[in-house]
Amino acid sequence: MLVAALGFTVLGAGVAMLALPGPGVIVIIVGLAILATEFAWAERALDKTMGRATSAAGAVTGSVAGRVMLALSGCALIGFGVVMLIAETFDDWQTAGIGLIVAGVAGLATLLPPVQAWIAREQAQRAARREES
Repeated sequence: MLVAALGFTVLGAGVAMLALPGPGVIVIIVGLAILATEFAWAERALDKTMGRATSAAGAVTGSVAGRVMLALSGCALIGFGVVMLIAETFDDWQTAGIGLIVAGVAGLATLLPPVQAWIAREQAQRAARREES
């Protein structure tokens, strides 16, 4: 029961972050991973979501232009987040600033070689599964 409550809370926060500042897809994946420990439907949803996320990440990071845009947007998110944390004008927006920083760091992390290797492995495994079926 506790796992379900925690999983649904994290999943709900992720869905909210799709519209609000923050790494919504990453939080949704974490919520589904928590729920997958108890529910088969969550495991299937996690597999499908991970597949789509790795496909999207591979598509973006597969070209130089995509990597440049990802780096620029990641840096911009971090910059805006820092401004929201520091500027007195945004005193009530510290949580949003933190969310922007986390989203920017998550975006930049997809450019790291180990993450790129993981994305390539995931895409190859999904392609192999599609060929088998």
